[in-house]
Amino acid sequence: MPPQVQEIQDPVALNMISACRRSPVTFNLNEAGSSTATEQMVTVDTAFYGPSSEQLAAYPSDAPAFVLLHSFDSSCLEFRRLVPLLSTQLPTYAVDLVGWGFSDVSIFADDPSILIQPAAKRNHLAAFIQQQLGDRPLILVGASVGGAVAIDFTLAFPKAVTGLVLIDAQGFIDGLGMMPKMPRFLAEWGVQLLKTEGLRVRANDLAYQDKATFATTDAMRVGRLHTFQRGWAEANVAFIRGGGYSLSKRISEVTKRTLVLWGRQDRILVPETADRFRTTLPNNKLTWVEQCGHSPHIEQAEFTAAQLMEFVVSLQASGENSGTTAQPQALAL
Repeated sequence: MPPQVQEIQDPVALNMISACRRSPVTFNLNEAGSSTATEQMVTVDTAFYGPSSEQLAAYPSDAPAFVLLHSFDSSCLEFRRLVPLLSTQLPTYAVDLVGWGFSDVSIFADDPSILIQPAAKRNHLAAFIQQQLGDRPLILVGASVGGAVAIDFTLAFPKAVTGLVLIDAQGFIDGLGMMPKMPRFLAEWGVQLLKTEGLRVRANDLAYQDKATFATTDAMRVGRLHTFQRGWAEANVAFIRGGGYSLSKRISEVTKRTLVLWGRQDRILVPETADRFRTTLPNNKLTWVEQCGHSPHIEQAEFTAAQLMEFVVSLQASGENSGTTAQPQALAL
């Protein structure tokens, strides 16, 4: 962790920080089988929270595992209030996707020509799941832009996913506009703004309904901690130049059972977006989270955990939990 970790006081965040670790994950940065991109294998020391092999053995062998995917330019610490509630029930992982969080981003500082396109995050996630979960059924949980990652992954590897949870998810905003085409120096300037305390404070103010409790200076420090890693700025420029996600026309193809959770007072992705998911996804349940902004997993963690466990029970009752293909076959790249 960067030395700025010493500024953090929140005991929940510090507990999760102490439990996080890294594991090398090898994957292809490019689209597999693409006629326009050659294979580009890289190994990234991937930061995550998750059970050790001994802890994993304590769960029933057929128990599904949660894999939590954080939002844009965030980290697994985003789930610091949800993880303790879920991990007492089921194996729970929170992973830092390539280019974000505390996963090693030095390769982007060493080679600024590298791009991070959806295929890179998808392949990184697939390799991580193969490494950590084995044959366990997978419940994929994506928050905000992590929701777009989860949708993209489910479309690519439908047999690997038992159930999908979208928390105030991004999915209907295609691409990043003109940003991928801007001169590199402008992209770098914009990324540096993301690191400033002023912008982080403003983002927290937008994200939460209960600002006094959650939009604190300490929360800003937790959300900003990963930006002090070498290569952070270059990795975000690589994502911008990669073009982002364009999924709106494919969301209706997601046939997996999906739970959509949405903060009633979300000011970042307005509640009308939840209704679009409800009418577009063919097999979903929409649950509103009251007195909550953009991050139910932080602001209403107990309610969110209860909804996720109820979703798992519904999957098991319908027999969907037992029908998952073993991960190595389901995730063949």
